[in-house]
Amino acid sequence: MSALASAASLGSDTNLDASSDHAVRTRLARIMAGGDFPVLARKVAETLRTLEHDTTSLQQLTEVVLRDYGLAMSVLRAANSAHYRRGPALTESATQAIMILGARAVRQLAGSMVLFAHFRRRSPELRRLMEDALLTAHHARAVAIQLGCDDPELAQLCGMFRNLGEVLAACYFLGDYQRIQSLVHDDGRSEAEALRMALGCSYADLGMAVAAEWALPAVIRQSMGTSRGEARARPATIADFSGALTLLLYRPAAGTSATTELDALLDQHRATLGITRSQVAKVVSEALTDTHAILLDDDGVSAPERVWQLRALREAARGVFGRALPLPEADEPHILASPEPSVRSRLLRELQQSAAAHSGATIGTVLLQALEVLTRGGPFDRALVSFFTADRAQLVARTALGAGAESLLPRFVYSASARHEPLVALTHQRQAVYLPTDRALAATERRWAQSLGVAQFGVFPLVVLGKVIGSIYVDRVEAGPVADRATVRFVQAAVDLVVEAIALRRR
Repeated sequence: MSALASAASLGSDTNLDASSDHAVRTRLARIMAGGDFPVLARKVAETLRTLEHDTTSLQQLTEVVLRDYGLAMSVLRAANSAHYRRGPALTESATQAIMILGARAVRQLAGSMVLFAHFRRRSPELRRLMEDALLTAHHARAVAIQLGCDDPELAQLCGMFRNLGEVLAACYFLGDYQRIQSLVHDDGRSEAEALRMALGCSYADLGMAVAAEWALPAVIRQSMGTSRGEARARPATIADFSGALTLLLYRPAAGTSATTELDALLDQHRATLGITRSQVAKVVSEALTDTHAILLDDDGVSAPERVWQLRALREAARGVFGRALPLPEADEPHILASPEPSVRSRLLRELQQSAAAHSGATIGTVLLQALEVLTRGGPFDRALVSFFTADRAQLVARTALGAGAESLLPRFVYSASARHEPLVALTHQRQAVYLPTDRALAATERRWAQSLGVAQFGVFPLVVLGKVIGSIYVDRVEAGPVADRATVRFVQAAVDLVVEAIALRRR
């Protein structure tokens, strides 16, 4: 079956007859009874609800983004794209990127990555489907930008969810899914016929049923299929085009020509999208670059398999658009845990810009950005800032970032006179210390660290205009590697910028 025919079967008008309606309801009940499905449903709902309004706090947004590497990279790439970038300088800070994009765009990017992260490691069939979904999502975003659409992240979200029904079939009904593939490839049946025989309904019907169960926006359901006479929104049309583009480039049917299929796809969408072949070349280049960056860090496959996979994608794209098509060549994964000095410098430079009096950034924004700088640039597992209360009776944590950092907040409430508590004692001494880099841990410090589940930590007092007002705490759960002197100086540089920002705003 050609890519166009396969795409048509996925996105065709949907009118359930009695038998397919019964099949959808039966399949849906079995899916919902699965042990992991409620977890996925909750993740999708929580992600979209957490990021539902632009009034969502910057800290909530940053927490959602930074806990997922793929999402963090997607947010940074989006903020640095020509569509959003405000000047020649690129941003390295996710906090700044979120402020550039806004909560709505971040929500849509997050929704895409939740689905990808949940299914990508389940089976070879699901890994392939989620790679297709990721490519389709990135195609859709790039198409929307090429066409001047205002909301490219919505098109990306539609692209990611477009083949939800097939993903669900491969996950929860693998035997039936494999039978469908056999009926199509071995027996020569049409996909629609194979679906009726093995599943009892179309992928689109199943996907839209789950989308309705999750209360996803209508435009996402339209990306899977439409009811007869229903007008399809532009993001859904873009997703439909993008899904067909993915199939013809990277999953071509036997005996078909990708070049011929692309010409037919452009003709099919000439009236609805009017996109040109040269624009599609740019779309493929941008989408494969974005997909490449995420797949490089997929530890669910072996390094040789990952290298082969990425090279195959590049060769397929260049087979249609020529060797001159700009594509990423490096096959070594990006290691977030070992930031280059240039990354630290860029993070500090952006923090310095926010700390300036004329930046318009609040102290809360500067603090959150500083914690991001530390967790990403250190890197540290968690970073937390504490302040003395107005009456200086307590030292209380105010903001935290990192894995499980929120759970530390209620624990970091100490009497300011409790000098036996390590955080209080180290804050009062006015001198930064990182243990065990600067010295061995004392017995009380070791017990405190063990109670927190960490092997190393640092406390950096905030001394503003000669007065200690609080401290910044950072930690690593693992015993090694221990933060070196350069890393400790990096932390102190970020803390100094926080002190400067507070002092400037108090004058």
